[in-house]
Amino acid sequence: MFDGNTVWSLNRIIGNLKRIIEHGVLYDKKRPRFIPIGSMLRMPTVGNTILSDYFYNFLTGDCGSIAHYNIQGWVAHYPTLEDLKEFFKKNEYGHRVRDHIPAWKTDALRIVEAIEANLFPFETFMKSQEKESVAVQSWRRRQV
Repeated sequence: MFDGNTVWSLNRIIGNLKRIIEHGVLYDKKRPRFIPIGSMLRMPTVGNTILSDYFYNFLTGDCGSIAHYNIQGWVAHYPTLEDLKEFFKKNEYGHRVRDHIPAWKTDALRIVEAIEANLFPFETFMKSQEKESVAVQSWRRRQV
C-alpha cells in the first residue's frame, strides 16, 4: 500500500500465472462447482485452487471482475486457462482488461501486459514484429 493505493508484485502474479498455465486449470484436483441452496441461491464448493489469493485480489481489485462471493466462486466461474484468456480479452464490464485499468496504475498495467504476453505469446510476438517493422520502415526512410 502506497499513498492509499495497492502496489502489486509482478513476480508473485506471474509466478502464479505460470503455475496455472502449466496445469491448464485454476483449481487443484476437484473442479469447483456451485451447489444450490434453496431455489434462488447457490454457493461455490470449497476446494483447493491453484489461483492464489494474491492474484485473485488483483483480478477483483484492478481487472474489472466482481468477487463471485470468494476465490472458489471466481474459480468456479472461470475454471480453465481458456476461461482466463477470455476474461482478459473481455472482462465483466465488456472491456479488454488492459483497457479497463487507468493510466496512473502503472504497476497494474505492467502486470497485465506481462499476463497477456504469457497468455497470448503469438499475438504479443506479432505486435512486437509489427512495431519493429514500422520502426525499421521509418529508419529506412530517414536513411534515404
